[in-house]
Amino acid sequence: MNIFRVENLEKRFPAGKNGLFGKNKWIHAVDGVSIAVRSGETLGLVGESGCGKSTFGRTMLKLIEPTAGRLYFKDEEISLKRPGEMKPLRKKMQMIFQDPYASLNPRMTVGDIVGEPLTVHRICRTSAEKRERIRNLLEKVGFQPNYADRYPGEFSGGQRQRIMIARVLATQPELVVADEAVSALDVSIQSQILNLLCDLQDDFGLSYVFISHDLGVVKFISDRIAVMYMGRIVELADSNELYERPLHPYTQILLQSIPTINGDRSEKIRLTGEIPSAMDYPQGCAFESRCKRASRDCAVGKPELKEITPEHYVSCFLY
Repeated sequence: MNIFRVENLEKRFPAGKNGLFGKNKWIHAVDGVSIAVRSGETLGLVGESGCGKSTFGRTMLKLIEPTAGRLYFKDEEISLKRPGEMKPLRKKMQMIFQDPYASLNPRMTVGDIVGEPLTVHRICRTSAEKRERIRNLLEKVGFQPNYADRYPGEFSGGQRQRIMIARVLATQPELVVADEAVSALDVSIQSQILNLLCDLQDDFGLSYVFISHDLGVVKFISDRIAVMYMGRIVELADSNELYERPLHPYTQILLQSIPTINGDRSEKIRLTGEIPSAMDYPQGCAFESRCKRASRDCAVGKPELKEITPEHYVSCFLY
């Protein structure tokens, strides 16, 4: 069963009218993405910086309004819902933001931060019930109850990320989008947060969309992985299948970029060519200008995801 579904999602941003970039120019951040998140799974989303991963995560939750496309939460279309109509659904769809230092109000105590969603959504009937709920949430993320009286500035980056996770859990969500949730943390702290997310998934039956540029982290936590390039999904497969048998040329190069112990790069493919402009989007495959295997077919016609083997999809004219 799918908990969330995206159909032909697009997000374009104006690049200025009659200004530096010319009249009515648009930046294509997300371009026709269709994908589904299954109940209880972790769907990893990887790609290089600037490919549209974060924009996709925010747009699917309607933190940013989509330009086109349809969004479904548990088969209920939410694409055209107004902000007031979205409020009841906000409890079920939450987001962990990238920067644990910028995402917490330094003037609020930890208890106030974690308890704010409880107040906004009127989840607790009494102050005593709210305090007990906050205490339980802090314990879930490994904190002592007396931490509720402290301020974010008293905590490290990893601890702040735990505070953000506790805040997300306050509304008992079913879907959590984690946008580079561990990228700002040390490697040792990353493992602690990843293990915490896995434990909470088992305890609460959560579904994750885990956005990251770190291929090792994504492989550890994900059941399936989607690879994004210039706002499009170019490959989607089971985590192990994708790493063992990548099909799209971009995915192959992306995996080859993982550093090895001996540092040997002699057999690795090196990229050439220029990255297309997001304001002048190519008619065909966006990777065509950098792909050594590209043919004339790649330059025309928008590529679509095709199921090459069971549950392994690739957007490439070579297949």
